Amino acid sequence: MYTLNYDNILTCAYILMWGVTLVWYQYRRNVWDSGSILILLNQFYSVFALVTLNDDVLPFSYKPLEVFPYIYLYSMLMLALMPMIRQHLVPSDKIEEPQTRALAIAAIVIIASSVMIVPDMMGNFETGLVKLFTDADAGKDAYMEQTKEQADSGSGISNIASVMYNSMQDIAVFLFFYFLTLRGRRRWMTVALGFSFVISFLSPIMNGQRTGTINSLLLAAGSYMLFKQYLPALVNKAVRIVGTVMIVLIMLPVAAVTVSRFDGRGGGGVASFLYWYIGQAPLYFNNHCLDAGGTRNGERILNLFIRAVNPDTPKNFVERRDKYHNLEIDDHLFTTFVGDFCIDFGPIAATVIFIVFYTWATRQIRPRDGTIKMHQLFLVFFTMAVYIQGNMYLFSYADTGNIRLITMALFYSYLRYHEKLLERFPLTIEEEQDTDNNIKTT
Repeated sequence: MYTLNYDNILTCAYILMWGVTLVWYQYRRNVWDSGSILILLNQFYSVFALVTLNDDVLPFSYKPLEVFPYIYLYSMLMLALMPMIRQHLVPSDKIEEPQTRALAIAAIVIIASSVMIVPDMMGNFETGLVKLFTDADAGKDAYMEQTKEQADSGSGISNIASVMYNSMQDIAVFLFFYFLTLRGRRRWMTVALGFSFVISFLSPIMNGQRTGTINSLLLAAGSYMLFKQYLPALVNKAVRIVGTVMIVLIMLPVAAVTVSRFDGRGGGGVASFLYWYIGQAPLYFNNHCLDAGGTRNGERILNLFIRAVNPDTPKNFVERRDKYHNLEIDDHLFTTFVGDFCIDFGPIAATVIFIVFYTWATRQIRPRDGTIKMHQLFLVFFTMAVYIQGNMYLFSYADTGNIRLITMALFYSYLRYHEKLLERFPLTIEEEQDTDNNIKTT
């Protein structure tokens, strides 16, 4: 009884820490942005951690909680929040428009790959999405089938269009919201990129997977909060209305999958599994991540990079779990993206990585006279994307997600290099006007 009470006190203190952080954040500048929603989500997940900690319906049990793991997790999540804090405290209301056609080219590639994967999606429509509402076991069956296929995943490329789309789906979100700031220009591209949104929402759910759909929703919400200060008032209102309708429609199949997979499982109801799904990460991090009984040597977070050097590296989670079966925890449970780094590299190395990367990233974000450069905004977007898709789940760019990581790094490098090039060799007035005209007519 003492352990349960002590665990409750620690978890309540962790919830309170995020409440105080939100008050401080909004007190410094009372504007709700991407940093606000990230802090709020941390508190939300912590509340569910308290609920599932006291839920006796499910057969899950936790070790007694400790103070230091909560302090460590809070500190690392605050480190990861630094770029958003910088943008919050040094506000801007204008994005410096890059003089390049590369954004339009990237958008066309994304749209083309989206169109090419539609036939496969339509083939799964009746057996996937529709069946979720007509067959009580459809979500569970689809998930089990997808899990069995993971044993062969990561060994090759079977659908180039799908790989292209998946590798650029985060950039698609960034470009979609950026184009919305252009006050009517590139309308057809904006609509087409919006179509690619729908694909990212529906594709995972047809395979009985909720996490991909939920991550896409979270990324869309975080991106709106990041861009809303740059959007015209009418566009802001339209995005809120359309976004609300989309959330309601998309959560219907998510709910159907949840009921299909968890109703009556293990003697618990859907509600208990939902509490556990949302609130497990802080608890499992506290129990295991600072001492997991070893490390995975980066083989989850840097999977493709390590496989390029060592072909014997596990190519999917099935092989990796078998190799590291001695660890106290693996990626079948949520531990946050901080936990992923701790399990892969150890807590000391993870701390060094976070300090170096997030200090560098924060120093790059320097809005001036109310204007932020495109590469600076994209860096804020990337850190927000890692955070919002990982503070309940894991590092979402691991394994084959490394391709998305590489694509985003190349995109940022281009934006940065292009700006440096323009600083060294400025466009003439005629060239600038020509570029502007091409941008407006694209």
